[in-house]
Amino acid sequence: MSWISSAEHATFSTTNHDVHRMRRNALGKFFSRGQVSRLEPTVHDLAQRLCDKILIAGEGKPFDLTTAYSLFTTDVISGYCLGENLGLVAQEGWQPNFREPLYAQLRLMYLFQFVPFLKHAGVAMAMITRRISADMETLFNALIVDMPNHVKKTQADKDNGLDNSTTVFGALLESDLPPPEKALQRMTEEGFSLFAAGTETVSWALTVITYHVLTQPALHSKLTAEVRQVINDEDDSAETGRLPSWATLEKRPYLRAVLHEGLRLSYGLASRTSRIATGEDLLYRGEWTPKDSTMSKKVEHVIPRGYAVGMSSVITHHDESVFPDSHAFVPERWLDENGQHRKQLDRALLAFSKGSRSCVGIK
Repeated sequence: MSWISSAEHATFSTTNHDVHRMRRNALGKFFSRGQVSRLEPTVHDLAQRLCDKILIAGEGKPFDLTTAYSLFTTDVISGYCLGENLGLVAQEGWQPNFREPLYAQLRLMYLFQFVPFLKHAGVAMAMITRRISADMETLFNALIVDMPNHVKKTQADKDNGLDNSTTVFGALLESDLPPPEKALQRMTEEGFSLFAAGTETVSWALTVITYHVLTQPALHSKLTAEVRQVINDEDDSAETGRLPSWATLEKRPYLRAVLHEGLRLSYGLASRTSRIATGEDLLYRGEWTPKDSTMSKKVEHVIPRGYAVGMSSVITHHDESVFPDSHAFVPERWLDENGQHRKQLDRALLAFSKGSRSCVGIK
């Protein structure tokens, strides 16, 4: 991501399998289901604040919903990483925010893949544009200035015997990672990666879901009825207006189907993700139907060790043999004849990738 793309020592960017496993194990503990569940009250609070903000904004001129969601997701991930959020939801209006400057940086990634030395020019460009853009100033300060300072503070607190294990940086510095893995630059790069992954992918998924729910009245009614039933079943929620817990909501089959369909059509990371088999040749067997033909052919290929094999979630999520009418938002495809979740479809959902390099945020 220009200056963000230099985060080559973050877990997400690590190419060596053994090093990646070590870094992911340390990071993954903090993104376990049990750990993330402790964040639920914070998510509830920020979600309610965002809803209040949207209701007020809805009385005036139109606004960008993806930007609104981006403020929410940025506050969630910043609070989880740093121990305090950036206060974007609480600010007046929708500016500044991370979305526009982050997208501007992300668009340059494709160029830097082929001309790597240009990423240094991206650093200079970011430093210049921050002087004329409040959005860029916010992003630059958060990731280039504040992030290292938070790491330093967390390290100082640890040295003074203070417990910061409830934040990502605190947990990593308390972990059994070797000292070089806890260096300021690497911790800062890990923060870069978490911010990028935890903001735009989530806000875009929420936007896709919101659009389809609001543009399909039958879907909206069915989903609303299911959620209302949960609230009515919980006396405490009905009386206090408090949101049901996620442990309760995730058991609702239609809500779960809507979320899965939203993840399918928001793709997660849409670009190609590569994997390399370093110790063995890969044998691919399958069937291929040539264009303008109805007859399939069996194919077999040997992929030598050391070669990269890449695929995109976009291609998989629009495989018509798995997801008929794949461009339509149809939550019912995730439900079986008994109205329960069709687990066999999960293997074709790649919004969080798969395997040892799947997104740690899947929980």
